[in-house]
Amino acid sequence: MTIGGILFWLIAIPATLLILGLLVVVHEFGHFITARLVGIRVLEFGIGFPPRAKVIGHDHETEYTINYLPIGGFVRLEGEETDSDDPRAFGNSSLAKQLVVLVAGVAMNVITAFLLFFVVAWAFNPVVQPKVVTVVSGSPAEAAGIQPGDAFTSIDGRTYSLIDLGGDPWSGFMDYLASKAGQPVTLGLTDAAGHERTVSVTLRVPDKAHDYALGVQFGFGIAYTRGSLGPALSTAATSTGKAMTLVLGALGDLGRHIVTSPTTGPPGVSGPVGIAAVVGHTLFDWGPILLLLLAAVISANLALLNILPIPPFDGGKMVIMVVKRAFRIQDVTSLESAIYLAGFVLLLAFMAWISYFDILGLG
Repeated sequence: MTIGGILFWLIAIPATLLILGLLVVVHEFGHFITARLVGIRVLEFGIGFPPRAKVIGHDHETEYTINYLPIGGFVRLEGEETDSDDPRAFGNSSLAKQLVVLVAGVAMNVITAFLLFFVVAWAFNPVVQPKVVTVVSGSPAEAAGIQPGDAFTSIDGRTYSLIDLGGDPWSGFMDYLASKAGQPVTLGLTDAAGHERTVSVTLRVPDKAHDYALGVQFGFGIAYTRGSLGPALSTAATSTGKAMTLVLGALGDLGRHIVTSPTTGPPGVSGPVGIAAVVGHTLFDWGPILLLLLAAVISANLALLNILPIPPFDGGKMVIMVVKRAFRIQDVTSLESAIYLAGFVLLLAFMAWISYFDILGLG
């Protein structure tokens, strides 16, 4: 591995741990604050996982701790994993209180995703702005006065935002340009000095002599502009929903892949190693603004994953709580503990399986 590769991972891994850790702490804070509000006793709120490094504070019932493993955090509730005679124990609380506490973590990740999307859309509003590298002699672009160094700010009034998770904004721009071959288009441009202008140009229909419609070579570019409050709120809500929908579709594809081709890597799905690679490339290539956008997507992913009805996720715990109340089971049974343990083992096995293909993909 080169020095550059070592530097990449020395930055990518801590950045990934920081993002995932903060998102997990936010998730656990949802459990914590809701449990306190509904009267369930919280024994510990931990940042990181044991072994414990330090107790940083405590109140009348809860210890606040820092732990050595920097992989998120946890909330330890009275009577969640063992039987308890405490009337404020999780297992002795009403089903409604239990479900509210469990779903609160998911809700916090959804809220976090929305807020991150909103901040990026409102404060930065990143949009694709293809840059002109070269202009073909005798092309429609040359006739319209387009110069190397110009950047396309719009086409027929359209802009292509990186926050729109419905597709690839770069491909969206190029596909629209190609679809207008032989027709007039209005192009918004800004030159290297930042001066804006609008030009109208009639595109060619590509043929053997001219295999282009406009006649420029593009380079990738991104511009940041201040968004408006109303559209930013709308974009944040839409993008949060799209992120969760895309994850749901990816989970379906993953399930089919595991059944039909378990010896090959699943397309479009990454484990911790793959996520670290994406975080590193985003940070190195595009900077912290798009890293916020990636964190929003990851937060939405965590929300959807945690609501799945599979132990040890919150959704699986909710199913178990409902089943226990249906059969009037109050105690923490050995079967319940075994289900959680089996789910955790399967989760670790899945992470190892997908990480194996992540590592292979790095080569």
